[in-house]
Amino acid sequence: MRGSKDIGVARVGLLVVAAISMAAASGRKPSKEQQATVSLRRISASEVMTILHKFPEMVPGRFTSAMNDTGFVKDLFPFGEVTSASLDRVFPGIQFYKGLSGSKPPYPYLMAIAGSKRYMMPDGFNQLLLEGGQKVTEKNIVALAKAFVVLALGNQRMFGNPIFGGPQGDELLAFPQITFLDAKGTKLVTGRPTDAAVLKVRIGAQVEEWHFSVLWNQLEGVSRANGKGLILDYSPVMVESLPGRGQLDPTPNMTIGTYPTNGDAYVEFDSLNQAHYYVIVKRNQDSTGKKVVFSLLGGFRGHNT
Repeated sequence: MRGSKDIGVARVGLLVVAAISMAAASGRKPSKEQQATVSLRRISASEVMTILHKFPEMVPGRFTSAMNDTGFVKDLFPFGEVTSASLDRVFPGIQFYKGLSGSKPPYPYLMAIAGSKRYMMPDGFNQLLLEGGQKVTEKNIVALAKAFVVLALGNQRMFGNPIFGGPQGDELLAFPQITFLDAKGTKLVTGRPTDAAVLKVRIGAQVEEWHFSVLWNQLEGVSRANGKGLILDYSPVMVESLPGRGQLDPTPNMTIGTYPTNGDAYVEFDSLNQAHYYVIVKRNQDSTGKKVVFSLLGGFRGHNT
């Protein structure tokens, strides 16, 4: 019995050695390809109503009187809930939705909802990380980069213009087929931008390279290109109140005034609903005579003219 058992073990050993030898002879390496499975579920009218009542700023004023008409609301705000292992891995518990604007033609957008806050993607990527207690590190840069690719492509129109006979509704909410072919991360350098990750991605039939730059543990910039050159640059909003940067106040209040008193201050709001203030101090290289005074609450005061 012992002899037959030894023979069996020897046979298994020979099979293992043979398999290793065949793999080595073929020169094949384990495939790094990873399919990014993205699922999109069209949510019900009641779920749409819940989101809109939670975030009433999403509803244009001219439609507020019709917000109790569930059929009208669902048609006006088509939403699909987006799920993907690439997102769950770095954003557990966060809900993602792809929607279509009410414009003609409609354009797609993607947002994240975390508790009582809403973040437009991918612009609000850093803000979502920060408020979730995360930073971009050497250990998580590749996983975060893959999540960013999925979120960025959620804003991409995959079909033609629906006004000219293109697809409608759910087809416009669709995602492309995403396959990660290769991913490389590098060592981060504190205090200056670092090309921290490069991803090789196949989107449908097109192969692209995505480059991720990191500064102060945040995504500073993302660019995507194919063999013909640059396709698009993304600029996630840098969050200045990142913990550990030594800020006096993580959420300072800024007011802006102009002099003389008939001067104009221009205010624009970004996708995070943060205000940006502008004053024209030069026009055609000539001074307008306006003075800009900044007052930052939280321990620092300064001015610039």
